[in-house]
Amino acid sequence: MKSAQPTGIAVSLLFCALPALAHDPFILDARRATNGPRLELVEAPAVSENGAKRYRLRVAPGLPKGVLFGVFTKPFDHAFHEIAAGFQLDQSGSLASEESGKLEELTIGPGPYPAGAVWEAALVSADRSIRIFARAVPYPITASSGTCTISLELASHLGERFIASGSGFPPGEDVATEQRYSGRSIEKPNRVSSEGLLTPELLTHRDLGADRGARYTVRARTCEVSIDYDWGEPALMRR
Repeated sequence: MKSAQPTGIAVSLLFCALPALAHDPFILDARRATNGPRLELVEAPAVSENGAKRYRLRVAPGLPKGVLFGVFTKPFDHAFHEIAAGFQLDQSGSLASEESGKLEELTIGPGPYPAGAVWEAALVSADRSIRIFARAVPYPITASSGTCTISLELASHLGERFIASGSGFPPGEDVATEQRYSGRSIEKPNRVSSEGLLTPELLTHRDLGADRGARYTVRARTCEVSIDYDWGEPALMRR
């Protein structure tokens, strides 16, 4: 972790540069988030030529006074690690730390990261009684045609599984999906919800040759949209 910075100076905390801090003895799981307060990852302007993604944490009102909080992050292939601590509500109602300044001025990022992989952040009280989470996909795998949009989320540390989802499709329509890789074509029916959301589909890949390129397509009455992507080891390459 970088040394403390004066208040008002953004601190960039990149996963690739973080030391191996002690693992938290409690298991942090976004499925066990505290009800009430909400946490968001808000993308911050890029400052480097390579366009590395950076985020600020935004916390909705509702946290108690006099409670210390730590900031944790989780890359898709590791557990949560604490990257900053000592935050509590100041007189203005903002979370602040003597070492890191105001939470709203802190910028954090995953560093080089695979496309389609989720990156998570958490704000956790020192006694672990309050745990709120946020997630982002720094480099999404997505494609659109008209109002129809599909995206793939990396769902395996080996790069052979993805979760396909979509939005903007004709509500309630039956659509057809096709997964093509290594000379195979796997077609399945899918159902669009009343909100226009595609039912999430798990895409799996088996080693049938050296080719690691694939395509996923959704065909609806009013649109057809496809995504070309890599799977296996190429999918794990960090940009």
